[in-house]
Amino acid sequence: MSTLFNWNETFLTGLPAIDHQHQRLVELINDLGELVMSSDAIDTDAFAFARDALLDYVGSHFSGEEALMEKACLDRRHLEQHRAAHHAFTQEALVLGESGQGITADRARELVDFLVNWLAYHILGVDQSMARQMRAIESGQTPQTAYDEDLGHTQARTEPLLAALSGLFQLVSERNRALRALNQELDERVRQRTAELERANQQLHVLSIRDDLTALPNRRFAISALDELWREARHNSTPLSVLMLDADRFKQVNDTFGHATGDAILRALATRLQDAVRTSDIVCRLGGDEFLVICPRSPRDGATQVAEKILASRAPFHAEDGTECWNGAISIGVAEVQDNMMRPEDLLRAADDALYIAKRQGGAQASDG
Repeated sequence: MSTLFNWNETFLTGLPAIDHQHQRLVELINDLGELVMSSDAIDTDAFAFARDALLDYVGSHFSGEEALMEKACLDRRHLEQHRAAHHAFTQEALVLGESGQGITADRARELVDFLVNWLAYHILGVDQSMARQMRAIESGQTPQTAYDEDLGHTQARTEPLLAALSGLFQLVSERNRALRALNQELDERVRQRTAELERANQQLHVLSIRDDLTALPNRRFAISALDELWREARHNSTPLSVLMLDADRFKQVNDTFGHATGDAILRALATRLQDAVRTSDIVCRLGGDEFLVICPRSPRDGATQVAEKILASRAPFHAEDGTECWNGAISIGVAEVQDNMMRPEDLLRAADDALYIAKRQGGAQASDG
């Protein structure tokens, strides 16, 4: 009988270990497909054995692939999207493959259809993206740049994916002419599934760079943006400064008034910072009561003026009953890129050291690093 999933060079990622594992996955899926397509009566024991062998290998492959991505230092956005795709596949395959007292022919074919469709999409889409980003990082790009530039390959991935799915539908049609009417329905299902995955990836991207409490960009975004602006500053010989901010005596607020009040203060502080900075400045929450303001193309003097404006906007925070919960004091460390700094982390460290000095001197002030 015809092979359900035909492996060819279109599916090669250029990563020998991954390509070898993908070929093994295809072999296991074809073994499962042969059981399903060879007869209307499904041998449930043989099917369960083939299915479990596939799922065991999938688990091992996914773990190895994720370890490889971590080792290659891929952008966290891709890592999270890739892991989410792996998790979704595993969960759906388990649900589809639950046999109970036996598995019907329709359920078995549904599982095989899902496996083939998903693997074709995943190899041609997410795994090819992973391989491209790894090669880009090896050539000297930062993980963020490699991720962002690879987004432009989306259209290029669409055509081979549709071709792979079209081949699948033709093979199914050869087995039973009665299934021809189902091809359009399956085609639409795949397109909808692909669109859902793309929307889910977009949502994951938004969630991965936004702080849930304040809706400000989070630490992940801050580090990524700073890395890009650092490269721009070095390449164009333009200034770059940052402010590291910390709410004074904030722990006492949580201890005295509770975390709900503390959260309300952090939201108010986030608004205060956004109102005080310039339109070109980027306000991020790093975590807890610590914030970062990135000042692109701004020397220390400009950043210091921003810090002074933030300090001047100080206002106490009151509870609903009028009780003052926090006096609004914050400490700020100011730092600008210097010639002896080798990495963005050096700039953050200088700002953090300056923040420590401001704290040690009593807080409610800015200090230069």
